[in-house]
Amino acid sequence: MARYSFSTQLHPDAIRDLTSSPSGAVAKALLRRGLLVETAAKRNLGGNANAPKRVDTGRLRSSIATTLAIEGGVPTVSVGTNVFYARFVHDGTGLYGPRHRIITPVRRRVMRFKPKVALPGRRRGRGGYVYTRRVIGMRANHFLRDALQAARR
Repeated sequence: MARYSFSTQLHPDAIRDLTSSPSGAVAKALLRRGLLVETAAKRNLGGNANAPKRVDTGRLRSSIATTLAIEGGVPTVSVGTNVFYARFVHDGTGLYGPRHRIITPVRRRVMRFKPKVALPGRRRGRGGYVYTRRVIGMRANHFLRDALQAARR
């Protein structure tokens, strides 16, 4: 019976390149998963069974980006947006937001705004404005949180 012997030799430089280099296998896999999450987040803004459609101009959807960085020798990927109102869309406002309170005016007796679509039961005033003493807010669309499931593929 023949005997076989094997030896393994580790190359620390090659392992370091695989795990901590921006062009290494780990960074490429993280970037691929980040892009999957980005695509899912953009798709979630279009609306689905769980969340309402939140695309008006497309600014929020087009601002979602994936970035790869090396922090402390470890590759990291972040998916996010720099649009200031993204948090309000993600977490909701008014009754549906973190405070669970109706939105009321602070400095005046009534609020004035111009809605994008006709509101049922509301008449528009001069210039197409709606005047009201309170609004209930908008439901949350957890487009980023729900997109994290795409990274598990």
